[in-house]
Amino acid sequence: MGSGCRSSYIYIELIMADYKAIHGKNIQHLASDLDIAEGEGQIWFNTTTSDYKSIVKPAGSWATGGTLTTAKRLGAMAGTQTAGLFFGGYTTARTDQSEEYDGSSWTEGNNLTTARNQLGGTGIQTAALAIGGDAPPDVKIVEEYDGSSWTEVGDLNSERWAMGTAGTTTAGLAFGGEESGGTAIVADSEEFNGTSWTEGNNLNTAKYVTAGAGTQTSALNFGGDDPGGRAESVESYDGSSWTEVADLNSDRYQLGGTGIQTAALAFGGNTGSDTGATEIFDGTSWTEVADLSTARQQLRGAGTATLALAAGGNPSMTTVEEWNFSSTLAAGAWASGEDLNTARGIMASAGSATAGLCISGQTTGGGTTVNVEKYDGSSWTEVANVQAANEYLTGFGSNTVALKTGGLTPGTDDTETWDDTSWTEVGDMNTPKGNLAGAGTTTAGLVVGGNPFLNETELWNGTGWSETANLTTGRQALSSLGTQTAALCVGGKSDPSTRTDIVESWNGTSWTEVGDLNTGREFLSTAGIETSGLAYAGNVPGVQAVTETYDGVTWTEEADLSTARMQAGSTPANAAGDNSAAICFGGGLVVTTEEWTMPQNVEVITD
Repeated sequence: MGSGCRSSYIYIELIMADYKAIHGKNIQHLASDLDIAEGEGQIWFNTTTSDYKSIVKPAGSWATGGTLTTAKRLGAMAGTQTAGLFFGGYTTARTDQSEEYDGSSWTEGNNLTTARNQLGGTGIQTAALAIGGDAPPDVKIVEEYDGSSWTEVGDLNSERWAMGTAGTTTAGLAFGGEESGGTAIVADSEEFNGTSWTEGNNLNTAKYVTAGAGTQTSALNFGGDDPGGRAESVESYDGSSWTEVADLNSDRYQLGGTGIQTAALAFGGNTGSDTGATEIFDGTSWTEVADLSTARQQLRGAGTATLALAAGGNPSMTTVEEWNFSSTLAAGAWASGEDLNTARGIMASAGSATAGLCISGQTTGGGTTVNVEKYDGSSWTEVANVQAANEYLTGFGSNTVALKTGGLTPGTDDTETWDDTSWTEVGDMNTPKGNLAGAGTTTAGLVVGGNPFLNETELWNGTGWSETANLTTGRQALSSLGTQTAALCVGGKSDPSTRTDIVESWNGTSWTEVGDLNTGREFLSTAGIETSGLAYAGNVPGVQAVTETYDGVTWTEEADLSTARMQAGSTPANAAGDNSAAICFGGGLVVTTEEWTMPQNVEVITD
């Protein structure tokens, strides 16, 4: 799918006679298969294998999950498919009940302070918000869940119910809904900072009984009921204003929804009658996929566009279904690549999985090296040395245009750029530091964190550095990925004894905490983009081989590296712009390289 779904595809069987009758015979003849970007929606003839081939996106499916302890509808949800939360709603009356899901069964927890239905919900199982609702009357009460109990926090500015929601307990968003005793559908949008709500710019179209997904600065509103009736309209929020984007394929209200702005899922609802229709969004358009097993409205959703929950519905029911897109996808794996020429660790790196750069670092015996090696996808070659050797430094860019900066021998602000021929000293960072992380390009980069447990962020514009908004959690021995306007800061060490699992997302202006790693660690490596990331290796303590993929919301454990390592090099970029390709090299003074791929499943098209 899009940037928030795992970028794997399958080749499907088509009847060539039908294709030729419809489209003619002007098909490309190629010696090798097209890649994902080129091949989607195309058919070609592979002259090497003498086969017709094509790429399409897999459809996913719904399966029965563990049932709620109490039949209900019109509640709210938060969390993930394996750590879900359902609260409030309507049984035979408005309820204050709260239930937790562990991936197989639901357990009743502590109740809301105020029983209500048609409320909004957002967050995770251990940190959620219950927003507004119908008690009756309509309420502006907001409650926060800490994994054990509910506590009232700052109220909405106006009483309302049946709104859309997004975000976290410290950066929440509520939009639309109905207020004034059920007499007015509103377009109001409010932002929560963990303490109080502030009015922001309104939706373009007032609506209620609607769905939402995403974060406070990158949200999506879809479906619902507006003054003209059932809506298929969709709006995208950038932290400042709402913009209309591609519509759903079917207008509906009282639907379930979940995901992020670039990878969302809409399911169920009322289209004139109860529906099980499911649509997936890739950041550009909605595609119809497999229906729910039980068509229904007034259900609620949680999770991601690839692993979601649909719970409850009208009439009040215990039914829960689990959406699994990833079951149809090829699994990623590591394979051996060519060794570095010089063993090293705590180096800088840049480039892609097939065009990497390994820069300086610590070599055998504890010394540092000026040596630089370039990777072409099959072997490493020594190229021109950096001017100043260092360790605990960072780098970003490509293997032909790169930057390296910082380090701890001693703490330095030195910065050098690479033009594919030589290294040149350029503008220094504002703060000397090492054990930092970097991302971006040689004209638009950033560095973040560093020793000792810094929360600083600096931006590079091609000639100099400028300080900007700090991390929420200061740390060192962290990793980062993405661009200057859309990055992730991953893991690290947040104090002398804590290897953290905290992940923060950067939108070009500020950092926001998002889904945690499953394994907190320092000296890890990363690759990918903000909504499709990869984290691997590191120290827990104990050197790690663990690998995790990120879909923009949650991290999922994948196949381990063959060799556990920390302080390894990585090349974040790849041609697909996601987490489907990466390399891991060196680390702990080793020379080995491993290559990560998420392969496509191939099936020949028959004639």
